[in-house]
Amino acid sequence: MKLAEYIDLNAIDKREFACLIGVTVVSLNRYLSGERRPEWPVLAVIRKVTGGQVTPNDFLEVDDLPPNPPKGQAAA
Repeated sequence: MKLAEYIDLNAIDKREFACLIGVTVVSLNRYLSGERRPEWPVLAVIRKVTGGQVTPNDFLEVDDLPPNPPKGQAAA
């Protein structure tokens, strides 16, 4: 689930959520817009605060993933 969806579905105040995860509202808004991805420690806190409903993978887009290597070949 995307973070924006989680916040909307649970009617969470953005200021309160930003405080819970230890970032500014400006940073949270950048995460929500996709302008920026949270750092690993913040991703861990988001996962914990959301009870695992929002995970680090939820911040990846399909275009961000490496292509699958042909069978029998390791990725470079």
